[in-house]
Formats: sequence, structure tokens, C-alpha cells
Amino acid sequence: MEIHVASMENISCWAFRKLMLGATDSYTGVLSMNYLVKRTKAWKEIDTFEIPNQRQWIQVATSKETEVKEFLNRLKNQMQAEPEKNHIYGIQLNASCPSPNIINLGQGPALIKRPLKIVSLLLELLKQNKFKVSLKTRLGLNEQEVKQKRILDLFAELKKINNSNFTEVVVHFKHAKENSFTNYDYSMLKELCSFNIPIVINGGIKNYKDFNDIIKTLTPSERKNIKGFMIGREALKNPDCFIEVSNMLNKTLFQERGLDGINAEFEELTKEHMPRNIYLNRIKQWCSWDKVETKREERQEEKMI
Repeated sequence: MEIHVASMENISCWAFRKLMLGATDSYTGVLSMNYLVKRTKAWKEIDTFEIPNQRQWIQVATSKETEVKEFLNRLKNQMQAEPEKNHIYGIQLNASCPSPNIINLGQGPALIKRPLKIVSLLLELLKQNKFKVSLKTRLGLNEQEVKQKRILDLFAELKKINNSNFTEVVVHFKHAKENSFTNYDYSMLKELCSFNIPIVINGGIKNYKDFNDIIKTLTPSERKNIKGFMIGREALKNPDCFIEVSNMLNKTLFQERGLDGINAEFEELTKEHMPRNIYLNRIKQWCSWDKVETKREERQEEKMI
């Protein structure tokens, strides 16, 4: 069973991702493909240093096939130039990020009503065979698109992709206009499972019980298309949540570290690969386990001298 770490804006740096012991897959934050193509400094956001037993994905936003081609060429060159970052398992096209800036560019969830465009972008990404390719989507851009079941039209087109490197669709079970506190809508899960496309479930899952409650009404035949699930907000509270699930589902033997141990480990990881300040500040704000700041701030000052 796959257990994914959700990508979170200005949080999902390498140190954060590596802290999630027991997770099978993790993602960079959503990166503008346009910036990656045009700006060399944008590649500093690619921090795919080695994480044992964890597949790392670059998550990208675009609506242009020409950008995809340029991006793939640039990615190949960058990984040759920075072999220490050459630990990328796959590339995920994002059709989920609710940022108005992304939506206004016709990217992210603005693509959901354009299934042929999404398939075209995925096929362009699949013109290489080094990296796996996946999609992250929501139920729609807004409530109207959910009522129209636009995501079913999307899945009908995705089903036509005949390439084993297209591995899965991560579905965030809300539309893009809903806030963080509205309930998730799993009413279309059964229909989505009928397409025989591997699915990773995202939305409101803190542990295995939550996941099991979501799928309990599905038949064994429908469940076979569920590849795994994604945890996000719970990781901000306690990264050991992945250990508990992994030990139960994947028969691993990871030891829980407790919040003090987690914080100490994070401190060491930031020494190894220091994230940008925007990540450190965001983690300090949102992660309850990140308590000690003094030493990190001292290290930052030393680096600036």
C-alpha cells in the first residue's frame, strides 16, 4: 500500500520530506514549469537529494505542451550538472492547486474541464522513459463542475492513455473554491474506481482508520484500483503518523521518535541541506514539533557572513 506525503506550499522541502519515515512517496511544492524553463535560479527549488525508501516526485504546473518539451530537456541537463539531486522518481502534473495565480493562467484546476488538454500534456511528459508520470486533480474548479461530474469526463480520457509509465491519479476530494474546513466529498469515489485507473486518495486522512472508513462501502473489485492514500495536515502535527501506518500496512519496523526526537532530527537534516528561509518560517508557524529555532537562526547568520 502506498502512503504519500501531501505537497504543501512553502513546507515540502527536502528536510521535511525526509522526516516522514514510512512514507513511500513525497513531492516537491508545486513549481511553475515556465519558471523552470526560463530561470536558472528556479532550479534551486528542486531539492531531490537522496531519501532512502521514498520515491520523490517533482510537481509541476503548466498548460503548454511546448513548455513540457523544454522542461524535459532542461531537467535532463540539470540532473547531469547536479547529480546529487538525481533522485527523482517521477513528474506529477498538478491540476489541483487552488492558487488564483495558477488558475488565472489556465493551469491547475482550471484544466479539469479540459480533459483533452490534460491528456495532451501527460502524453508530452511521457515522451521520455526515465521518469514516471502522474496527475493530481480535484473534483472540479468549482461547485458547478462537481455537479456536472467533469472529473468523470477527465477519467474517461485518461483511461485511453496506453503507457505503463503513467502510474496513477491522486484525487483531492474537494473542488478548488472550497476552503480548508469544508467536508470532503467522496460520493464519486465508486464511479472513479470503475475506470480501472490507479487512484491515490487525498483528503482528511490522518491514519488507517480514516482511510478504511472512506473505502468500506466499496467492493473488493472496486478497491483494487485504489493504490494508496495521502496524508497532509497530520504530518504538520506528528510525522510519526507515517510510521504507525507503514508498520501496520507494509510490515515495516520503524521506531516512533516522539516530538522531541522529531525536532532534533529535523535540526540535523537542515544542517545537511538548508532550506530557504520561507520554508523554515512556514514550518515554524505550522508544525507543532518544530520548537527549537535559536540554533538554526545562528546557522543562517553564519552562512550570511
